[in-house]
Amino acid sequence: MARNDDNLRPAPRPRSFWTFLLLLLLLVSIAINGLLIAGITGLKTLMAALNGSSNVRCVVVHHGAQDMIAIIPVTGLIDGATVNEVVNDIRAINKNSHIRGVVVRVDSPGGAVTDADEIYHNLMKLRAAGYPVVISMGAMAASGGYYVSMAGERIFAEPTTITGSIGVMLPGFQLTGLLKKIGVKPEFLTSSAAVWKEAGSPFSDFTPPVRAYLRNLLNIDDARFEHIVEVGRGKALKVPITTVANGKIFTASEALQYGLVDKIGYIDAACHQVAKLAGVFNPTIVRLAPPRNVLSAIGVNSAVGRPVMEITPSTIYSLASPKFEYLAIP
Repeated sequence: MARNDDNLRPAPRPRSFWTFLLLLLLLVSIAINGLLIAGITGLKTLMAALNGSSNVRCVVVHHGAQDMIAIIPVTGLIDGATVNEVVNDIRAINKNSHIRGVVVRVDSPGGAVTDADEIYHNLMKLRAAGYPVVISMGAMAASGGYYVSMAGERIFAEPTTITGSIGVMLPGFQLTGLLKKIGVKPEFLTSSAAVWKEAGSPFSDFTPPVRAYLRNLLNIDDARFEHIVEVGRGKALKVPITTVANGKIFTASEALQYGLVDKIGYIDAACHQVAKLAGVFNPTIVRLAPPRNVLSAIGVNSAVGRPVMEITPSTIYSLASPKFEYLAIP
């Protein structure tokens, strides 16, 4: 007699069972995701409470008395992001009644004219609010970095600091010769009256009239730079402004000789000077910094390497658009 295997197989489960199982797994997944979101949100809230501001965190450099000295960093190329960071730092300072003075740590070759001027303007508002402001220069505080430094009541340069480079430039590319070699002829159509619309574009010729037009604009920004230095240094400037406002960079000892800086010393000397101006003894010194992201706060580091420059429409626009800069290129 033949064996019937069909009688030995388990009966198929009803469709409603699988539907129930899928719904159960979906609910469990939603619950786990909800717990993760709640935990991350709670962690961010806790971090904000500990730092007193959701946009700025305080890193303690020296534990002292209740009175505090805040260090605002101005590092790297000065751009819009630098402006936002400085503005956020100043807002945090204004909200903290324990902060009595500010050291601005400048380590920058400069950057865009407008961005450097905005940082200077905001630091001057901080001084007007009653905070003593002292500058501590790092490896380089040149061009826009020196422009920003004019907001300080005292300026300290380290022995190896490079500073100065007072002047303005318009960096760019002249591509018309290359385009002719490869048979490409750029065309600009502008309104009839806008004859200067394409002046400074790398795709058009720098004719003598165009150069004169752009140099006049550069001279206007240069005159403002010189005025800011004359006002900022006042009687401390030991030479005529024309002696130093020629684009040259100077060593710390040369800058001290010309009156571009007040003293040669490290950041601890600058902090001591601010404490003296503020009339406080043994203050706690904090360095202001952007908030950590949540992953770094819980010890998870990204495996992604350095960002790679992408050729995007905004990148092409930046390269093709003239931008006046207080920038040092030694």
